[in-house]
Amino acid sequence: MNNARITAEDKERFEQEGYLKISGLYSQADAKQLIEQFQNIWSNLVADRKIVQDPQRPVESLFPRLRDYHKEHPAILRFVLEQKAIGTVEALLGEEPLVISTSYYFKGPGTRGLPLHQDNYSIGVVPGTTCSVWVSLDAADEENGGLYVIPGSHKMGLLAPKSIPESDTEYGEKLEIPEGAKSLFIQTAPGDAVIFNGNLLHGSTANLSSNRFRRAIVTHYTGVSAEKVVLNYNHLLNKQGEKVRRRFNTAVNWETASLRKTVWSGVSANNNCKPT
Repeated sequence: MNNARITAEDKERFEQEGYLKISGLYSQADAKQLIEQFQNIWSNLVADRKIVQDPQRPVESLFPRLRDYHKEHPAILRFVLEQKAIGTVEALLGEEPLVISTSYYFKGPGTRGLPLHQDNYSIGVVPGTTCSVWVSLDAADEENGGLYVIPGSHKMGLLAPKSIPESDTEYGEKLEIPEGAKSLFIQTAPGDAVIFNGNLLHGSTANLSSNRFRRAIVTHYTGVSAEKVVLNYNHLLNKQGEKVRRRFNTAVNWETASLRKTVWSGVSANNNCKPT
């Protein structure tokens, strides 16, 4: 599917429910190639000791989230700028998108789920919000840590998470499911995409499998009308891959924002990259 196949019903569902699942947005070959790209990146990070295993969390620490490697690797940048994704976002937003950030998740066996959260709580786009494209690279189900959403919760605005003690099952902050709301689990195959509003409450289950990874990549976009942002405010990309800037959003409490936490932040790329 590309942006030309986004129907009026698709757009209505996205606006009302806050998310849209698109089966087969990317091919299984696309998914396999991206896994190979990140496997090479991971191998180099381990060799350079930028990833060091923690005996307390052996799998989580060995396979951390990898952030913003589209800045360094042309193949990853091409993936997030492909018309099939960025064109779909443009059709849903009604304006040209800007790329804010990417995150790659290994989600190894035995790792914790991500708690219920809203992406724009930390990313800090104003006016408006973000639009996330979450692409499943492995089959994802409730056993190996797939995605769940609270349909319609994007209409509630941004909610402040509660701090809780970190444990083997919790990351140290939590949003409660609002009264009367219900969670919906979304099962996905390699290449499927879930696109969701940056204010939508969502999370992932723990990976309870013994030998299955649940790899996925999420790209956070916003519209060109955004005036301020926190994350990567001086390194946004338009759909041509050109760097653009927005003002820093000083209203976000960065000390308590989710991305500040080590367990969320993972290993981040630093260098710039132009598409080739």
